[in-house]
Amino acid sequence: MASREPPQEASVVILACAADPSLQRAWAEARVPDGFRLRTALPLAAEPFRADGPTLILVGAEEALAAEGALADVLAAAVARCVWVGSADAIERLGAERLAEAYDILVTPVTPGLVSRRLADWSRQIRRTAALADFGRRAEDLAARNDRLAARIAEVETQAEALGHERVRLDRVIARIRQVARLSREINSLDLDRIVRVCIEELPALVEAQRASLYFYDAANDRLTLQGRTPGRPIADRVDLAQNPRSPMALAVRRGELLLIGEFRAFEQAREVVLEREFPETYATASCIIVPLKGGGRVRGVLNLADKKGGERFDEEIDLPVVEQIAELIGASIYNVELYQQMERRAKTDPLTGLANRRGAEEALARESDRSRRYGVPLSLLVLDVDGLKRINDHDGHEAGDAVLTHMAALLAETVRSVDSPARWGGDEFLVVLPDTNGAQAKRLARRLLKRVHERPARLGEKELPATISIGVAEYDREEPLEHLVRRVDQAMYDAKRAGRDRVSDADASGQ
Repeated sequence: MASREPPQEASVVILACAADPSLQRAWAEARVPDGFRLRTALPLAAEPFRADGPTLILVGAEEALAAEGALADVLAAAVARCVWVGSADAIERLGAERLAEAYDILVTPVTPGLVSRRLADWSRQIRRTAALADFGRRAEDLAARNDRLAARIAEVETQAEALGHERVRLDRVIARIRQVARLSREINSLDLDRIVRVCIEELPALVEAQRASLYFYDAANDRLTLQGRTPGRPIADRVDLAQNPRSPMALAVRRGELLLIGEFRAFEQAREVVLEREFPETYATASCIIVPLKGGGRVRGVLNLADKKGGERFDEEIDLPVVEQIAELIGASIYNVELYQQMERRAKTDPLTGLANRRGAEEALARESDRSRRYGVPLSLLVLDVDGLKRINDHDGHEAGDAVLTHMAALLAETVRSVDSPARWGGDEFLVVLPDTNGAQAKRLARRLLKRVHERPARLGEKELPATISIGVAEYDREEPLEHLVRRVDQAMYDAKRAGRDRVSDADASGQ
């Protein structure tokens, strides 16, 4: 048994149990992602497939087909950790069920570059799974905070009974803590609109603030963007902090601390700062609370509360603890929403081309077909297939094939409109959803694509990689099932290939 181990301790073990010569050569030269350990175990045996064994196991398709008895049983039990390796024919003979349940497939022959790219893809997928698990733990932590708030309620109620002389004040605190517990359940959500509503409507009512605004912070551009506010006089929709360094919100973001301001002049003297309050005429009083919302180790937004009812100042003992408690939950929830949205985007993105993947394309098609039926607007589809990609892979290597695919994706993205939805449909096929587009308009777009592909061939370094595309076009008939539309446009693409490739075929009419 041989292994390649990085100097640091690795947490992910990838075991190669496939005897394919090209894999063995590539395995020895591939770039190993951080935290990975590559091992080899030949011949194929049952022992590596134990439950606490390697994270992924590369199994030769021919060896899997020949497996019998106990070996066949352990292969079946561990199929979710298996990467089938071999020729396309051998992998196909494994059957649809084993292909669907497997972690991935690797068609041979392979090169070190292809194996390195695949290892990088697996690394991203494993990290993504770990991130989602961490997201779940964060949600559980928020639930635990709710439990602690409930315990705090019981504690304060006990104290209130023992301290009759402060009953009125404690009753107010208890009522607010109960409301905080209720609001924390509202905030513990992936619904961003609900979080904004709590910040703008319910939290201000809790501390008797008549004005509130919520901004999200874009750290990359050092900019605050308004997400919601109470109705009334205008406030800034966007605040560039570098251009407004004396803004109270800039001070809160820079220092990462809550600001309780009773009167601006006194606050400036105490903190030795100079502030410039934008739109001062919007506010009835000088008293305000400015709260940086933190999550994931940095500021995610800023919540502003102003104009306490009756013209009073915000109370440091009654108002401030409530705001501090709930602001911590708001920041964590905003971070969780951002993390979830990031995971969702990654789950719908093809890692090679950066376009939407098949899942993203299917969602766009379902959304736009529903809109087409509801409003009676046209909808068309394009399916593009790269001609001769297998020849490029065989002649110039899979790195060249990847260069062609990424080049085609870039041409596609810059040619279609911003409302269109280009996606990698699978392998060397791309699909484009074209809302508000009839068949004739879709054909014109397809011809522009053909022209651009001719004018701008793909390159790998200094080497030009000539490739063409065959395009199928179909306009959506609002009475047909989506599966029928996809079959029609796919058939039109194959008609273009049979007619000589490098052309457009209309699903509803012959010709180019």
